[in-house]
Amino acid sequence: MNKQKPKSSAQKAIESYIEHEQIVHGVVKIGRLHGLDVEPTDKNSGKGDIRVSKSDHDKLLYLIDKTVERNRHSNN
Repeated sequence: MNKQKPKSSAQKAIESYIEHEQIVHGVVKIGRLHGLDVEPTDKNSGKGDIRVSKSDHDKLLYLIDKTVERNRHSNN
């Protein structure tokens, strides 16, 4: 039989980075679809991966929470 070789640390890091970028892209997309002032930050900003206006911050958190909740229920 052909056993797959365990993933290297580099492969795991790359997969984790890709997943992270997909999450950032998804959050920005959700915010923009709802008319919020949100965008990804450039490079390795010490302020985080997403910039959102203060007035839209709570709205974005609410949208993220509802999206996660809806996805959890649809996957169960």
